[in-house]
Amino acid sequence: MNYQNTISLFLSAFVCAFGLSQAGSSKEQLAAIRSEGFGNSQAYDILSELTDVYGQRLTGSREYLAAAVWMSEKMKSVGVQNVHFENYCDNCRGWSINGFNVEMIAPNYMSLSAYPLAMAESTPGTVEGAVVHINNMFDFKKIKQDYAGKLKGKIVFAGSVPHKKRLTDTILDRYTDAELLKMEGQLSPKEIPTPLPKLIKSWETSDRWDQDFLEFVKEEGALAVFRMLSKQSEVPGIFHPGGTYYYLEDDIKPLPYFTIAPEHFGRIARAIEHKETPRLRLNLETVFYMEPQNNVNIVGELTGTDSKLKSETVLIGGHFDSWHAATGATDNAASCVILLEALRILKTAGIKLKRTVKIGLWGGEEQAFLGSVAYAEKHFGPLESKPNAASKKISAYLNLDNGTGAIRGIYLQGNELARPTFEMAFSKLDALTEGTLTIENTLSTDHETFDHYNIPAFQFIQDELTYSTVTHHTNMDFIEYVPKEDLMKNAVIMAWTIYTLANTPQKVPRKKN
Repeated sequence: MNYQNTISLFLSAFVCAFGLSQAGSSKEQLAAIRSEGFGNSQAYDILSELTDVYGQRLTGSREYLAAAVWMSEKMKSVGVQNVHFENYCDNCRGWSINGFNVEMIAPNYMSLSAYPLAMAESTPGTVEGAVVHINNMFDFKKIKQDYAGKLKGKIVFAGSVPHKKRLTDTILDRYTDAELLKMEGQLSPKEIPTPLPKLIKSWETSDRWDQDFLEFVKEEGALAVFRMLSKQSEVPGIFHPGGTYYYLEDDIKPLPYFTIAPEHFGRIARAIEHKETPRLRLNLETVFYMEPQNNVNIVGELTGTDSKLKSETVLIGGHFDSWHAATGATDNAASCVILLEALRILKTAGIKLKRTVKIGLWGGEEQAFLGSVAYAEKHFGPLESKPNAASKKISAYLNLDNGTGAIRGIYLQGNELARPTFEMAFSKLDALTEGTLTIENTLSTDHETFDHYNIPAFQFIQDELTYSTVTHHTNMDFIEYVPKEDLMKNAVIMAWTIYTLANTPQKVPRKKN
């Protein structure tokens, strides 16, 4: 038996003993949480108002700030304390759409399903032009050779027509028992996180992969670009208007830049193969602005009640920003609402929390964890430095950002020592979730920020549903794809998990570096 296993068994026995000693009271607390969470849920109504009234929340935009102000007031109204904003970026510019229209006018008329990509410039009024199809956006040397002097007044279609799923193919997915069992049986993480400073540095290049192409076609006098990437959703009728990252004050301003429904892209590309010359008529009105006050994280807390433990914190969070062509219901408004609803449940049900529970709704996650990194650097020290003493007061960070499917367990993020704590938490929830615990890391969301500071940081395992196939960064990210029952269930699971972590005698163990 190795040293790590000995520690794990000891912690498991300790946590179980604590759980038994609290059995009566915890049973009553869980009953109170369930009663409030299922009997008086406000989650769906809050989500509807956030998404249907305030809509999209693009980083840096006025729409983001309006939604953040509303959310901060909602947090106060349910009893969250010390609600405030913390700025995360002084040179992130804002961008909004005032209007647009896209039509094919030759070889005959058709209204086109397209949407501007973020940070695109306006057209000079309504413009018309013939379509030129550049099949491969990535072979920039060949593009310059083949199209120099040939794009003035043209509208560029870039990319190849993607394969599409059949209408009979499955687009909704839930984890099977076998899949969960396999995850739980994983002995060591397969996915190893890239060190956060290195990861952020890599995004400076990878997120701007199309810059040379956009600068070239703009210099050549093209009117607009419509793009199609093979990684776009394979589901018919769905397209991805997210995915441009020119959000800093000195970044380029791309010419009018659109994504388009694959079927419409395909028709026009095939018409060109038949020696036709399709023509489009379009206009786009956008506005850029520098308003640093829009770039805020929303922070609040429920102050702990124990004189010794209230100086320690359970931190919960998820990103508040979204892309701009839909309302960001599944990515990531529903998660933010679940976190808020969990705190509302705890407050309304009169649940006493020994540790302080803090909530952070982060901006700029889609642009390289801007919000969570700014918060962490402010409170725990620079990324490249050793975590400061304040970081040691954080017992754990719980993140929610995997769509709206039911919670099925948690990724331990390589932290085997945390298993006993979550075994205890999920053992009370067997009617609501399988409580699968996998040692595996999951990547690409804000828990990576806190994991970098060796804060025990975790992301929940959730059913995919239609997240990857339909809603993630698409024009279809609306509340229609949020199951009300899963929303309520997840809020109860989150409330109970928060209660457990806030009231255990010891903080969640950290990974051994």
